[in-house]
Amino acid sequence: MWFLRGANPGHGYFSRCEYKMCELSFDEKEIKSSAAIMFYGVSYPSKPPPARNNPDQVWILAAWESPIYMYGASWENEVWTNKINWTMTYRIDSDIPTPGGEVVEDKRKIRNYDVIMKKKTKLIAWVVSHCRTQSKREAYVKHLEKVVPVDIFGRCGTSKPTDVFELLNTTYKFYLSFENSLCKDYITEKLFDRQNLDIVPIVRGIGNYTQFYPKASYIDTRDFKSVEELGKYLQYLDRNNTAYVQYLKAKEHLYTRSMYSVRQKGYCTMCKKLHNLDQNRHSYPDINQWLLKDKCVKPTDI
Repeated sequence: MWFLRGANPGHGYFSRCEYKMCELSFDEKEIKSSAAIMFYGVSYPSKPPPARNNPDQVWILAAWESPIYMYGASWENEVWTNKINWTMTYRIDSDIPTPGGEVVEDKRKIRNYDVIMKKKTKLIAWVVSHCRTQSKREAYVKHLEKVVPVDIFGRCGTSKPTDVFELLNTTYKFYLSFENSLCKDYITEKLFDRQNLDIVPIVRGIGNYTQFYPKASYIDTRDFKSVEELGKYLQYLDRNNTAYVQYLKAKEHLYTRSMYSVRQKGYCTMCKKLHNLDQNRHSYPDINQWLLKDKCVKPTDI
């Protein structure tokens, strides 16, 4: 249901859009009469697509999980050939890009770094509930723990305090924003949401993070030859407050809007495109090729 969060039936979901006269429905009886149908790519049942009686009806594939976890429909089946018209995913090359957050400028933010640093008594935190992953992030962390301490909260560690993110904000210097999959453009709230905190994310993925944030506002594991080299660099930053604070300053005038806000804008884009259909006609001859094939890599850093 997180996919549908805030998406209530009717016109309300489009009330803030430039084009307001779209209506959202979850009633399958309205499939034939709808201007568009959305298919959610994760756990979609392995069954043939419905009949499309209206050639102008737009079929949209939406997905916010990585290809590794897109169980369900066999998108390589020829029944999907030229059926999907638009994509709405975290991928930047989607017809309607909806990444894990939107970064905007916010010059109202004022930070007292002396006060912030006095409360930073712990080094690294990680909140995680998915314990075995394609990216093998859990193995990477085990190696990292041999060099520096990592406090793990959630299903894969100790019980998560109710105020865990306030704890991260005040007490910890670094947060492990490690993705569960190493796939094209796959950058999730693990980074976006943490960038609003007074903490430095350490990212591990294959996405282009500089599309969203200054390089100086996070630490990328790909910049280090080994886990040990990363650990030693974190030890250096732990001893050098001046160098550490530069990471916080690099994002002090930025604010990240949530993935739900991004999806809301995505629906607005969808409605606008539907009202300008002649300029947006398109179909995917092979949606499996675009969505899944060769979009992920195996880890090579552990």
